[in-house]
Amino acid sequence: MPHNIAISSSIKIPNGPMVPLSQTLTVDAYDKIDVTIPANTTEQEVQLVPAASPPVSFMLVASDWYGGNLSYTANAKKSATVPPAPPLPSFNLDSPHLLMGRGALTMMVDSGVPQTLYFDNQSGNDAHVVILIGRDATP
Repeated sequence: MPHNIAISSSIKIPNGPMVPLSQTLTVDAYDKIDVTIPANTTEQEVQLVPAASPPVSFMLVASDWYGGNLSYTANAKKSATVPPAPPLPSFNLDSPHLLMGRGALTMMVDSGVPQTLYFDNQSGNDAHVVILIGRDATP
């Protein structure tokens, strides 16, 4: 049975423009992952979807705190990159990350299927991270 993910927001600039956003995405399945990334952790693995999963069309990564000391890579560890290969992009979790639509997910990984995230938390505090995934259930 399909599930609807309703997204609404409003971007406002005082004495400037206001852009309302509202969209409903229909997905076959969704997953909610609650995980704690311990302080001073490198490459904490968080499995998102099965290896042969079809494309993801929605992903939210949120935390109880944000900053440059909390980051992640998708589908591979930074330490697995061997020169002369270019370094993997690392995404600082300096605010919630909301990716809607398959086009947005391909900005993170070419396949559009982030299967695993590897978190670095170089702060002195644990980070409580919530990840929501919306996806198809059949290839």
